Amino acid sequence: MLKKTLLAAVALAVVSTGLAGAQTPAAAPVDAAKAREDLDKAVEAMRKDARATKADILGKTLGLDTTQAAAFWPVYKQYETELAAINSDRVTIIQDLVEHQSSLTDAKAQGLIDRQLANQDKRLALVKKYKDELLKVLPAKTVARFLQVDNRLNVLLDLAAASQIPLVQ
Repeated sequence: MLKKTLLAAVALAVVSTGLAGAQTPAAAPVDAAKAREDLDKAVEAMRKDARATKADILGKTLGLDTTQAAAFWPVYKQYETELAAINSDRVTIIQDLVEHQSSLTDAKAQGLIDRQLANQDKRLALVKKYKDELLKVLPAKTVARFLQVDNRLNVLLDLAAASQIPLVQ
């Protein structure tokens, strides 16, 4: 059952990133602002689905009792809200790369590298922050399991997204 749920999460990630990868410089939409707006709406809808899938998988794998669940889910919701903001910044970096793919200079590439590394640092800092918050309300083994499952899901989503990002030329 858990394997089916994980496969569903991978499928969701692959499908969701397929739309993000569909917007390439060669597509040259007639109305760039409208295309960006449509893409943003699609990405937000997919993120919502991905968050729901993650929550479902976490609910099935953590095995929380009623008291633990009451303590965990509000903290998790805050974590996901902050993670969504970090991931939005990451999408902006990726969009910047895609938009400047054909005219990318070394200076622009350096800026993208710095922004991406700063984004990764923010994500790690967030995980550390919420590890401490979760340890206040859950046993360490449960927090460790959460961190494992959350990391696995995020790696799957990252891999699916990365496969759609064009390589720098």
